[in-house]
Amino acid sequence: MDTNNSSQKASILFYDGVCGLCQRSVYFLYKIDSQEKLKYAPLNGLTYKSYNFNESPMDTVVFFHAGKVYKKSQAIIETASYLGGWKKLLLLLYIIPEFFRDWAYEKIANNRKKVSCIILPKDTRFLP
Repeated sequence: MDTNNSSQKASILFYDGVCGLCQRSVYFLYKIDSQEKLKYAPLNGLTYKSYNFNESPMDTVVFFHAGKVYKKSQAIIETASYLGGWKKLLLLLYIIPEFFRDWAYEKIANNRKKVSCIILPKDTRFLP
């Protein structure tokens, strides 16, 4: 990983850029992230490719924070925890076994493209 690139040190939520549910979820996070802590980048974008992760999972959300990679339900929980405040309540989901959380996540993910897309705002927190 190239540590000279400032985005490599950022906390980034990678999402499916052509998924309406994903875009709406990212927009919701963007609006509630009053401290502008998160960056956002599509899984099929240049930023994700620059990280050289071993795989390219277009069917999941990926949260990169403090050198660690979180996927699926764990990515959602860790993102909420990172944002802090009332969002940390999602940490309670850790009492549910990961295989069940991820099963539920996959059920939703299988239908996610049925939601219409939105146009995300032009902002420096949205990486290519």
